[in-house]
Amino acid sequence: MERLRIVVTGGAGFIGSNLVDALLDEGHTVTVVDNLSTGRFENLLRVKDAAKENRFSFLHLDIRDDALAAAFKGKEQEAVIHLAAQPDVRVSVRNPMLDAEINILGTINVIRLAAQNGVRRFINTSSGGCVYGEPEHLPVPEDAPRRPDSPYGVSKNVAEEYVRYYERTHGISCCTLALSNVYGPRQNPFGEA
Repeated sequence: MERLRIVVTGGAGFIGSNLVDALLDEGHTVTVVDNLSTGRFENLLRVKDAAKENRFSFLHLDIRDDALAAAFKGKEQEAVIHLAAQPDVRVSVRNPMLDAEINILGTINVIRLAAQNGVRRFINTSSGGCVYGEPEHLPVPEDAPRRPDSPYGVSKNVAEEYVRYYERTHGISCCTLALSNVYGPRQNPFGEA
């Protein structure tokens, strides 16, 4: 198996920290970028051995920040798994500007820096349901019309379009995973709605 140098945004969160554990177990080198707004550093306690082997680093950064370049410069990163987001529909309704800044502008900043620094693969994460709005048919096919009914759904939809744009114009191999109803260890017991 090919061992990669991978940036994981949101890597201290519920999904991200479990993914980081799996990537390190497979021998990859991982750089986690997380501002710890919803993630917790305690979620990364299993990384000690990888850190001793210089296969793990943590950057306490916001994905909107220009300092995010530190995750890429001179590190020859090969892939990005972009999990960082403002994930709460309620927050998006109360503050759509914040939601758009994080989910759209943050995604643009991450993929822009990835493309500028020669990253070959970009995995984006989106919503398994919010981008479609109220479904007309079940199960919802991927090509169903998109009628998001919250600012969160709109922001994730727009972020997906930017990822497709960068794939077409910068030659970076991209895919978006639509995550739905994820649960498991390290899940926030208060959740997002």
